[in-house]
Amino acid sequence: MVTEKKVHWGILGTARIAAERLIPAFHESEIAELVAVASRNRDRGTSFANKHRIPKAYACYDELLADDSIDAVYIPLPNHLHREWAIRAMVAGKHVLCEKPLSTSATDGIAMFEESEKNNVLLMEGFMYRFHPQTRRVRELLAKGTIGRPRLIRVAHSFPLHLQDKDKDFRWREEAGGGSLADLGVYCVDTTRHLFSADPARVFAASSYHPDHSAEAETRAILTFPDDRVAVFDSSFLLTGRREYEVVGDEGRITAFDTYNPGRGVDVKIETEVMGKKILEKIDAKNEYLLEVDHFSTCILQNEDPVISCQDSIGNLRVLDALRESAHQGIPVEMSLAG
Repeated sequence: MVTEKKVHWGILGTARIAAERLIPAFHESEIAELVAVASRNRDRGTSFANKHRIPKAYACYDELLADDSIDAVYIPLPNHLHREWAIRAMVAGKHVLCEKPLSTSATDGIAMFEESEKNNVLLMEGFMYRFHPQTRRVRELLAKGTIGRPRLIRVAHSFPLHLQDKDKDFRWREEAGGGSLADLGVYCVDTTRHLFSADPARVFAASSYHPDHSAEAETRAILTFPDDRVAVFDSSFLLTGRREYEVVGDEGRITAFDTYNPGRGVDVKIETEVMGKKILEKIDAKNEYLLEVDHFSTCILQNEDPVISCQDSIGNLRVLDALRESAHQGIPVEMSLAG
C-alpha cells in the first residue's frame, strides 16, 4: 500500500505492549509514522525513544498532546487511565487507538465516545485479533453454514502471571482496573459477541483471587444468548498459557488454535470437523498489529468508521460490568437489568 500522506502517531507511555507489538507495526507500516512518545519520566522517555527509533520524546503526556504535528495517539496506559487520557487526547483533536478494555465501565466508555463525536475524531478499541485472517476465516466458515447453526462457543484464555515476578504489574491491582477478566476475559467476551453477532441476554460468573493481590485472578462465566445459544469461558492469571476457542454447531464444530496474539511469524490453525471428518487448515502468519494500525490509519485518512465500533466496545463493557456484578453477588444477572 502506497500513499502520499501518512498518519503521524504518538504514544502515551512506555508500556511493554507498545515496545513489543505496536512500535514494530508502526515502523513496518507504509501509511503510519511514529513520531513521538511521552513518559512521565524524562530520562525513561528519552531512553525509550532512542531504543525504538522514535524522533521525539516528551516529559509528560500533555506536551505530546499539544504537538500539532501529531494526528493520532495510541494509549497503552493502565486501564483506569484510559478514559482520562483518551478524552484529553480527543479534546486536543487527536484520533485515539486505545488498548482493550476501552475503559473500566460502560459509563466511562459512553463518555469517551461522546467526546469522540463532539470533537469529530475517531476512537477505536485495540482488538488486534479481529484483523487476523484466522478470525476472518472462522467468520467466513460460519457464514457459509459449514457447521450448521452455531449454538455453543467455548473460549479459554490464560497465562501464569503469578510466575512471572510481576508483583508491581497494574493487572494485579483492582484500583487500576486490573484482573484477568479485564485483561483476558475481555477477549473472550468480544469473541462470543463477534461470532454470534449478538449480545447475551443473561450472564453468570464466579471469580477467585490470589492471596497476595486485590484484583481477581480467575473468572469462569456462562453467557446465555437469544435463540438457545450459550458461550462459556474462563480467564486466568494462574493457569498455563491457553489461547483458543471452539464453535459448536448442530452439524459440526470449528476450533481455532493459538489465537489472541500468536506472535510475529507464527502460523495458526483452524480445525473443522463435520460428520466425523476433520480438516486442519493452516493460516499464514500475519502481523495482526500491523493490520490494526493500517486499518485505523486508513479510516483516519479516508474519514471512514472503524470496523470495531462504538456498539462493539460499549456492548463488551456492559457485559464485563454484568459479569463483575454476578461474581460479586453470586447470582445470574439479566443484561436488560444490568448497570
